Amino acid sequence: MVTGGNGMKIVVVIQARMGSSRLPGKSLLPICGIPVAVLAAKRVQRGIYEVRMATTIDPSDDVLVETAKGGGIPIVRGPVDDVLSRFVQATADLPDEALVVRLTADNVFPDADFISLILDEALKRDAICLVATHESGLPYGLAAWVFRCGVLREAAQKATTRYQREHVTPWIKSVYGAQSIRIPDVPKEWGALRCTIDTLEDYERVERVFSMHGGDPVSVPWRTLCELLAEVSDTPMFRVPMREVNGIPHSILVLGTAQLGMEYGWANTTGCPSEKEAELIIEKAINHGVTHVDTARAYGDSERRIGLVLERGYRSSLTIVTKLDPLESLPPDAPEWCVRNAVDASVLRSCRELRTPYIDVLLVHRASHLDSHNGSIWKRLRELRNEGVIGDLGVSVQSVSEAKRALANHDVKYLQLPFNILDRRWLDPALQESLRSRPDVIVHARSPLLQGLLAVDGPTLWPQVPGVDPRRLLSKLRALVGHLGRRDVVDLALAYVRGQKWIHGIVLGVEKVEQLTDAVKLMSTTAPLTPAECKIVEQEIEGGSEELVNPALWPCRKQMRGG
Repeated sequence: MVTGGNGMKIVVVIQARMGSSRLPGKSLLPICGIPVAVLAAKRVQRGIYEVRMATTIDPSDDVLVETAKGGGIPIVRGPVDDVLSRFVQATADLPDEALVVRLTADNVFPDADFISLILDEALKRDAICLVATHESGLPYGLAAWVFRCGVLREAAQKATTRYQREHVTPWIKSVYGAQSIRIPDVPKEWGALRCTIDTLEDYERVERVFSMHGGDPVSVPWRTLCELLAEVSDTPMFRVPMREVNGIPHSILVLGTAQLGMEYGWANTTGCPSEKEAELIIEKAINHGVTHVDTARAYGDSERRIGLVLERGYRSSLTIVTKLDPLESLPPDAPEWCVRNAVDASVLRSCRELRTPYIDVLLVHRASHLDSHNGSIWKRLRELRNEGVIGDLGVSVQSVSEAKRALANHDVKYLQLPFNILDRRWLDPALQESLRSRPDVIVHARSPLLQGLLAVDGPTLWPQVPGVDPRRLLSKLRALVGHLGRRDVVDLALAYVRGQKWIHGIVLGVEKVEQLTDAVKLMSTTAPLTPAECKIVEQEIEGGSEELVNPALWPCRKQMRGG
């Protein structure tokens, strides 16, 4: 067992398992002939640190246990969905004041030198919890958490939610906070890179980086690997900013695809793109690091066009968020068997069009479907989730009251709502408190440019809304562009939404590849507005009325209900 300079005991614990939904068996995929999980352990070990692996009691992990033992890595087994308990088991012999370093086996870039940098800072600060992640400017996947063993045990005793127990650190972070570290001499462009192994494409990229080096994969420095990663030909010039949300990578940009399946958007003057253009947009989004794509049964050809791309080997690269058919033809008094058939027809049609046997995330397109038809719509969706046809359930909402009702339902794991620089409804204190009480819910904001109005130069396309002077409003927005040093109104509008910490993903639809490229460049090269800058925006520009921020209330024009 290693001790720090002050005699403090230190152990590295690596969580690993075979049952990845995106890339099953990834822990044993070879890199230069060494299984991924073993390589991750040996790179950190290198005769310096004591490393222990923590896996599950599931029989699928038997082969991982034997492989780890064969590689000389001590390993413990614990509950499948309670990673926190596994960490407590792995550190049972340590005193409360010992330091535990948490790593994951699918991240093979960290090495002993990287761990030493983190530990030196933790000891210098006498930190209870210290973290280095992608949000610190590192490539996504080059990460480590350091915390006291006593705090880990306290978390195991007091953490009650599945989310807290599955992801180890949420309870610690919520109670004690987590200090962040900035490692010196890390080029800014490294923050746009991705070195985790979450998909087949990720694995091929990381394996290629180690092969490019050609030397001992255990001893190659982490900085050298990052330099080589930056040279890999499939790494685009700009990558969408990404962070870990509920244990999975999540890009701030979510590709909205209503425009790819139908004519959509008040300010859309080009119509629906061709099939070739639509597929190219989806492929480009994936290559730029987009992790989530948003669609719906009601979005015309959108699901089918996404499916054409997925079947070319991109399925593991994306989390698909689709929406149930609005079921507008279903009578209010329809019997339960009829409701079940309608739900099944929508879900199975989505699976067929998307060319996938399961749906990662399914939202009800109408919040009323949480309760309507005596709850039989939602009941059937829960059954399909339990059968593995659906991963997570969520709700697309139109109002604050709908959002509150959705958050009160603990089966809801995704919430999608309309939000933009003119819409202050969602800053309601009671709603914000409800959001804070549900850290397990992922929030997506759609229509950040108000159906494209904020992307057009003049007021010509704006709807005639009583009390709204588009020229005056655009003038104020342009003044803020200059005051806050933004490029234009689009940059300002997106930066404002990105500045809302409670929003995990921004659903942005495009009709052209050039629009996607511009959005990716903006998000990867500019910072979100700070809380202070967001306050300036809110002081200078009054929140829009319901008649302005809700497109469903605009004067009649060929359009569909947003979201």
